[in-house]
Amino acid sequence: MRFTFILILISTICFSRAYAQNGKQDLSHELYIFIHESCKISQYYMPLLDSLHDQYQGSTRFIGVFPNSSSTQEGINFFRSKFGIEFEFFVDYEKELTKKFEATVTPEIVLVEKSSDQILYRGRIDDSYFRVGKRKTIKQTQELVDLLSLVANGDKIEVSWAPAIGCFIQM
Repeated sequence: MRFTFILILISTICFSRAYAQNGKQDLSHELYIFIHESCKISQYYMPLLDSLHDQYQGSTRFIGVFPNSSSTQEGINFFRSKFGIEFEFFVDYEKELTKKFEATVTPEIVLVEKSSDQILYRGRIDDSYFRVGKRKTIKQTQELVDLLSLVANGDKIEVSWAPAIGCFIQM
């Protein structure tokens, strides 16, 4: 547990310095994305998440969280390389973030307003999946895209939740 905390602390400090050097240290929101590299639903969303990161990295810090102890550094690195992911990743083997944000499946997202540490949204990325292994042909909602647009425009976000469909996080 202590090792994981130290690793997260060092990564956060290094990341903060990198952002400060790039002039992006004043991001107002953080988006936690709970991921598992072998979850087909997580894999499905990675191209979208990478594209949204490129589009909204000026207003929202993207943080990938691997909560399952079966995720290895080698597996995570392969996953990052396979999908060309640019945003940062952390492991959460001790389930500190998982419990704090009450995440239960991967992928699941949590949008946090940094200054107040308030959770503004927790749940699905969109409604592409209506059941594990069952994807709609046409999605009707795009919660994450709508949230990121509101953040980028400085608009008020109403606190909300939509159940995520995905692979269970090992507790």
